Amino acid sequence: MKLVSRLTFVFAFGFAAAAWGQQSAPPAQKAVDSGPTLAATMQFIQEKLSEQGKVGWAETYSNQPDVTRRRFTQLTDVMADPGACTLYTTETSETFVDLPKGSTFKSNGKPVNADDLHTQIVETDTISFKQVEKVTVEFMVNRALGVPAHPEISARLTPPVFYVKLWASDDVFAIHASTTTGRQAPVEKDVTSKIMGYYYRDQETANKVAKAMTHAMELCGGGVTKKELF
Repeated sequence: MKLVSRLTFVFAFGFAAAAWGQQSAPPAQKAVDSGPTLAATMQFIQEKLSEQGKVGWAETYSNQPDVTRRRFTQLTDVMADPGACTLYTTETSETFVDLPKGSTFKSNGKPVNADDLHTQIVETDTISFKQVEKVTVEFMVNRALGVPAHPEISARLTPPVFYVKLWASDDVFAIHASTTTGRQAPVEKDVTSKIMGYYYRDQETANKVAKAMTHAMELCGGGVTKKELF
Protein backbone atom coordinates (compact mmCIF):
# COMPACT_ATOMS: atom_id res chain seq x y z
CA MET A 1 0.00 0.00 0.00
CA LYS A 2 1.92 1.64 -0.82
CA LEU A 3 1.72 5.43 -0.33
CA VAL A 4 0.04 5.84 -3.70
CA SER A 5 -2.67 3.44 -2.63
CA ARG A 6 -3.40 5.78 0.27
CA LEU A 7 -2.75 9.16 -1.36
CA THR A 8 -4.11 8.81 -4.87
CA PHE A 9 -7.66 8.40 -3.62
CA VAL A 10 -7.21 12.10 -2.83
CA PHE A 11 -10.86 13.01 -3.07
CA ALA A 12 -12.34 9.80 -1.67
CA PHE A 13 -12.01 8.13 1.72
CA GLY A 14 -8.92 6.55 3.25
CA PHE A 15 -8.05 4.38 6.16
CA ALA A 16 -5.01 3.28 8.11
CA ALA A 17 -4.49 -0.09 9.70
CA ALA A 18 -2.17 -0.81 12.61
CA ALA A 19 -0.69 -4.10 13.66
CA TRP A 20 1.70 -5.11 16.44
CA GLY A 21 3.12 -8.30 17.73
CA GLN A 22 6.16 -10.38 18.49
CA GLN A 23 8.36 -11.74 15.73
CA SER A 24 8.98 -15.42 15.58
CA ALA A 25 12.53 -16.61 14.99
CA PRO A 26 13.27 -16.30 11.25
CA PRO A 27 14.09 -19.56 9.50
CA ALA A 28 17.33 -20.13 7.65
CA GLN A 29 17.15 -19.27 3.95
CA LYS A 30 15.29 -22.00 2.15
CA ALA A 31 16.97 -24.34 -0.28
CA VAL A 32 14.59 -24.64 -3.22
CA ASP A 33 15.23 -27.67 -5.40
CA SER A 34 12.68 -26.88 -8.10
CA GLY A 35 11.41 -23.87 -9.95
CA PRO A 36 13.24 -20.89 -11.50
CA THR A 37 16.38 -19.52 -9.87
CA LEU A 38 16.24 -16.27 -7.93
CA ALA A 39 18.04 -14.44 -10.74
CA ALA A 40 15.52 -15.70 -13.32
CA THR A 41 12.59 -14.90 -11.04
CA MET A 42 13.76 -11.35 -10.36
CA GLN A 43 14.36 -10.81 -14.07
CA PHE A 44 10.82 -11.99 -14.83
CA ILE A 45 9.39 -9.58 -12.22
CA GLN A 46 11.42 -6.70 -13.64
CA GLU A 47 10.26 -7.40 -17.18
CA LYS A 48 6.59 -7.81 -16.28
CA LEU A 49 6.52 -4.60 -14.25
CA SER A 50 8.36 -2.64 -16.96
CA GLU A 51 6.22 -3.79 -19.89
CA GLN A 52 2.88 -2.92 -18.32
CA GLY A 53 2.94 0.70 -19.50
CA LYS A 54 0.31 3.19 -18.40
CA VAL A 55 -2.74 1.76 -16.62
CA GLY A 56 -5.85 3.94 -16.49
CA TRP A 57 -9.42 3.78 -15.29
CA ALA A 58 -12.38 5.96 -14.34
CA GLU A 59 -14.01 5.67 -10.94
CA THR A 60 -17.26 6.96 -9.46
CA TYR A 61 -18.67 6.71 -5.93
CA SER A 62 -22.30 6.30 -4.96
CA ASN A 63 -22.20 9.35 -2.67
CA GLN A 64 -20.93 11.52 -5.59
CA PRO A 65 -22.49 9.96 -8.71
CA ASP A 66 -21.91 13.00 -10.92
CA VAL A 67 -18.18 13.23 -10.14
CA THR A 68 -15.72 11.14 -12.18
CA ARG A 69 -12.15 10.57 -11.12
CA ARG A 70 -9.79 9.54 -13.91
CA ARG A 71 -6.73 7.70 -12.64
CA PHE A 72 -3.50 6.83 -14.45
CA THR A 73 -0.42 5.08 -13.14
CA GLN A 74 2.83 4.01 -14.81
CA LEU A 75 6.01 2.30 -13.61
CA THR A 76 9.46 3.36 -14.84
CA ASP A 77 13.06 2.69 -13.76
CA VAL A 78 12.25 -0.82 -12.53
CA MET A 79 15.31 -2.66 -11.21
CA ALA A 80 15.29 -6.08 -9.54
CA ASP A 81 18.52 -6.94 -7.69
CA PRO A 82 18.73 -10.69 -6.93
CA GLY A 83 21.94 -10.25 -4.92
CA ALA A 84 20.13 -8.01 -2.43
CA CYS A 85 16.67 -9.62 -2.88
CA THR A 86 15.45 -6.07 -3.49
CA LEU A 87 13.09 -4.45 -6.00
CA TYR A 88 13.34 -0.74 -6.87
CA THR A 89 10.61 1.10 -8.80
CA THR A 90 9.47 4.58 -9.74
CA GLU A 91 5.74 5.09 -10.17
CA THR A 92 3.95 8.16 -11.51
CA SER A 93 0.25 8.44 -10.63
CA GLU A 94 -2.16 11.13 -11.80
CA THR A 95 -5.71 11.88 -10.69
CA PHE A 96 -8.08 14.16 -12.64
CA VAL A 97 -11.52 15.08 -11.29
CA ASP A 98 -14.30 15.81 -13.81
CA LEU A 99 -17.22 17.85 -12.44
CA PRO A 100 -20.66 18.65 -13.88
CA LYS A 101 -20.78 22.14 -15.40
CA GLY A 102 -21.34 24.82 -12.78
CA SER A 103 -20.79 22.54 -9.79
CA THR A 104 -18.32 22.95 -6.93
CA PHE A 105 -16.28 20.10 -5.50
CA LYS A 106 -15.52 19.81 -1.80
CA SER A 107 -12.78 17.86 -0.07
CA ASN A 108 -13.00 17.46 3.72
CA GLY A 109 -15.90 19.92 3.67
CA LYS A 110 -13.95 22.69 1.91
CA PRO A 111 -14.39 23.91 -1.70
CA VAL A 112 -11.60 22.81 -4.02
CA ASN A 113 -10.18 25.22 -6.58
CA ALA A 114 -10.50 24.08 -10.20
CA ASP A 115 -6.70 24.13 -10.59
CA ASP A 116 -6.41 21.65 -7.72
CA LEU A 117 -8.51 18.97 -9.41
CA HIS A 118 -5.33 17.48 -10.87
CA THR A 119 -2.87 15.68 -8.60
CA GLN A 120 0.39 14.01 -9.59
CA ILE A 121 2.46 11.75 -7.34
CA VAL A 122 5.92 10.56 -8.31
CA GLU A 123 6.92 7.78 -5.95
CA THR A 124 10.16 5.83 -5.61
CA ASP A 125 9.81 2.55 -3.71
CA THR A 126 12.20 0.00 -2.24
CA ILE A 127 11.03 -3.54 -1.44
CA SER A 128 13.09 -6.27 0.19
CA PHE A 129 11.64 -9.71 -0.49
CA LYS A 130 13.29 -10.84 2.74
CA GLN A 131 10.67 -8.74 4.56
CA VAL A 132 7.62 -9.58 2.46
CA GLU A 133 5.23 -11.86 4.37
CA LYS A 134 2.44 -12.40 1.83
CA VAL A 135 1.49 -11.56 -1.77
CA THR A 136 -2.13 -11.35 -2.92
CA VAL A 137 -4.12 -10.18 -5.94
CA GLU A 138 -7.12 -7.93 -5.29
CA PHE A 139 -9.86 -6.57 -7.50
CA MET A 140 -9.51 -2.80 -7.30
CA VAL A 141 -13.10 -2.15 -6.21
CA ASN A 142 -12.66 -4.33 -3.13
CA ARG A 143 -9.55 -2.40 -2.14
CA ALA A 144 -11.22 0.95 -2.70
CA LEU A 145 -14.17 -0.05 -0.56
CA GLY A 146 -12.09 -1.07 2.44
CA VAL A 147 -13.59 1.73 4.53
CA PRO A 148 -15.31 0.19 7.57
CA ALA A 149 -16.79 3.53 8.65
CA HIS A 150 -18.69 3.91 5.36
CA PRO A 151 -20.16 0.55 4.30
CA GLU A 152 -22.96 2.38 2.50
CA ILE A 153 -20.61 3.74 -0.16
CA SER A 154 -20.10 1.73 -3.34
CA ALA A 155 -17.64 2.33 -6.15
CA ARG A 156 -17.50 1.57 -9.83
CA LEU A 157 -14.30 1.28 -11.87
CA THR A 158 -14.19 1.20 -15.66
CA PRO A 159 -12.35 -0.82 -16.87
CA PRO A 160 -11.60 -3.25 -14.00
CA VAL A 161 -8.13 -3.04 -12.45
CA PHE A 162 -6.19 -5.65 -10.46
CA TYR A 163 -3.73 -4.92 -7.68
CA VAL A 164 -0.74 -7.12 -6.80
CA LYS A 165 -0.37 -6.46 -3.08
CA LEU A 166 2.65 -7.17 -0.89
CA TRP A 167 2.12 -7.38 2.88
CA ALA A 168 4.29 -7.08 5.99
CA SER A 169 3.47 -6.79 9.69
CA ASP A 170 5.74 -3.77 10.17
CA ASP A 171 6.42 -0.63 8.13
CA VAL A 172 9.33 -2.09 6.17
CA PHE A 173 8.70 -0.79 2.65
CA ALA A 174 10.54 2.49 1.99
CA ILE A 175 8.77 5.21 -0.01
CA HIS A 176 9.75 8.67 -1.22
CA ALA A 177 6.83 10.62 -2.71
CA SER A 178 6.69 13.97 -4.47
CA THR A 179 3.07 15.20 -4.61
CA THR A 180 1.96 18.10 -6.81
CA THR A 181 -1.61 19.40 -6.55
CA GLY A 182 -2.69 21.84 -9.25
CA ARG A 183 -0.26 24.75 -9.46
CA GLN A 184 1.03 24.31 -5.94
CA ALA A 185 4.67 23.54 -5.24
CA PRO A 186 5.54 19.84 -4.91
CA VAL A 187 5.47 18.35 -1.42
CA GLU A 188 8.26 15.87 -0.67
CA LYS A 189 7.76 13.10 1.87
CA ASP A 190 9.63 10.01 3.05
CA VAL A 191 7.54 7.32 4.72
CA THR A 192 7.45 3.60 5.35
CA SER A 193 4.50 1.27 4.85
CA LYS A 194 3.21 -2.22 5.62
CA ILE A 195 1.69 -2.46 2.14
CA MET A 196 3.08 -2.06 -1.36
CA GLY A 197 1.50 -2.89 -4.68
CA TYR A 198 1.25 -2.65 -8.44
CA TYR A 199 -1.69 -2.22 -10.84
CA TYR A 200 -2.56 -4.52 -13.76
CA ARG A 201 -5.24 -4.45 -16.43
CA ASP A 202 -5.83 -8.20 -16.46
CA GLN A 203 -6.05 -10.77 -13.72
CA GLU A 204 -3.97 -13.39 -15.55
CA THR A 205 -0.87 -11.18 -15.67
CA ALA A 206 -1.44 -10.02 -12.11
CA ASN A 207 -1.58 -13.64 -10.96
CA LYS A 208 1.68 -14.48 -12.79
CA VAL A 209 3.48 -11.53 -11.19
CA ALA A 210 2.10 -12.43 -7.75
CA LYS A 211 3.28 -16.04 -8.21
CA ALA A 212 6.77 -14.87 -9.19
CA MET A 213 6.93 -12.47 -6.23
CA THR A 214 5.85 -15.25 -3.87
CA HIS A 215 8.62 -17.46 -5.27
CA ALA A 216 11.17 -14.63 -4.81
CA MET A 217 9.93 -14.15 -1.24
CA GLU A 218 10.45 -17.86 -0.50
CA LEU A 219 13.91 -17.94 -2.11
CA CYS A 220 14.94 -14.87 -0.11
CA GLY A 221 13.74 -16.30 3.21
CA GLY A 222 10.65 -14.11 3.52
CA GLY A 223 7.16 -15.25 4.37
CA VAL A 224 7.69 -15.05 8.14
CA THR A 225 4.45 -13.76 9.67
CA LYS A 226 4.43 -12.12 13.08
CA LYS A 227 2.35 -13.79 15.78
CA GLU A 228 -0.33 -11.83 17.61
CA LEU A 229 0.15 -11.50 21.35
CA PHE A 230 -3.57 -11.63 22.12
